Amino acid sequence: MTTLPIGLLLGASVCCIVFLGRAEAQPFEEQCLDNFEKGREDFVLDTDDSVKDGATFISSRKDESIKDCIRSCCKDPKCNVAFMENGSGDGMVKSCFLFDCLYKQKYVCRFVRKKGFLNYIRDSRRLVLYCESSEEDHPPEANGGPDRVVQPQESLTLNGNESKDDHEIVTYKWHLVSGNTSAVIEKTSFNDQVIVSNLMSGVYKFQLTVTDSSGQSDQTQITVLGAHP
Repeated sequence: MTTLPIGLLLGASVCCIVFLGRAEAQPFEEQCLDNFEKGREDFVLDTDDSVKDGATFISSRKDESIKDCIRSCCKDPKCNVAFMENGSGDGMVKSCFLFDCLYKQKYVCRFVRKKGFLNYIRDSRRLVLYCESSEEDHPPEANGGPDRVVQPQESLTLNGNESKDDHEIVTYKWHLVSGNTSAVIEKTSFNDQVIVSNLMSGVYKFQLTVTDSSGQSDQTQITVLGAHP
């Protein structure tokens, strides 16, 4: 397992990001800054899976601003992804991590949701070449986490954020397969997450179905034991 200076929750879907470059004549530094596009807010690199698939950790830095972190990536021709932890002020960061996400002519980095992080991806025509649409589109892999034990009347949070796909998972659906039907399932602001309440003593089975952007799906079940008081 790859260890970095911060703890990261791992898993999630491969993000293959394609942007078009700019060709205006500008000073190198400004042109380089323009060649980075901001990724999704509150997502961080899944370091274990990304490195396992061939990504290379370049360095970690204590840059003070978003622009400084991106400039650090600019200075290394192999750097194409910079992710950072938000700082206390606008445009400020606590830490900066640089990665090379290209391996054997493929973009191999994966991202997972984590509050307080942001990422920038180099706007390079090379990435377009490595994200070929003709590549095989694999079905997703549903992962609802481990089996659980709860006390009666305790609420339970179920997450599907460890599910994976080589492109993008677009829907997560949880439903009760077996057990006391008085259990209440409520969605949260995260599309992979539900909160289950009104659980009684007994055994419950919940099923997670994930569907990717190509319409392919996968299912998994977890068992929840409502303990006797």
